[in-house]
Amino acid sequence: MSIRTSVLLPALLSALLYASASHSQTLTIAGGQTIGSSRTEHDAYRMEANFAWKPEFWAKGHWALSLNHALGIVTFRDRNNVNAISWAPNIVFAPRTRIGTYPYLQLSFGAAYLSDDQLESEADQASVSPAVTEMGSHGQFESGLALGLINRQFSIRAKVYHYSNASFAHNNDGMDVMEFGLSYSF
Repeated sequence: MSIRTSVLLPALLSALLYASASHSQTLTIAGGQTIGSSRTEHDAYRMEANFAWKPEFWAKGHWALSLNHALGIVTFRDRNNVNAISWAPNIVFAPRTRIGTYPYLQLSFGAAYLSDDQLESEADQASVSPAVTEMGSHGQFESGLALGLINRQFSIRAKVYHYSNASFAHNNDGMDVMEFGLSYSF
């Protein structure tokens, strides 16, 4: 890990923890793994703070859209450990009347910074060399789709998200992640 990354990530983590403790709408803790087209098999752990931006900016009948933004910290664990910080505006589709348990759908797109541009997994029995996902750059785009259930202040969600540099760098393997999370709303 470079000196720049070793200083930057703890500072950003501290800022996110402070922001989530003092001003956040929802704090999520999640875990999962890389899936699909990803060449590596990293375990993923995420902490995310969602902040209200434009509550109910569109409504029709029983349904409404709201605009939020999320700050996230993710760590990917395997042969090499890669940390990421992200900011992603998101649109939430949910019922207007929020009584009892109700579903929501969340679509997000934002930017992320990875501490390393390569993710390595341990070699399997058929191969001598480790599997490598080449991200091409530290700067990435993050897009995601989440489906969840909310009951009062607590919620659960399943989320699929993707990292890619959109071919701004030579290598662009991209990475897909599936996670499950628990959230608490303040």
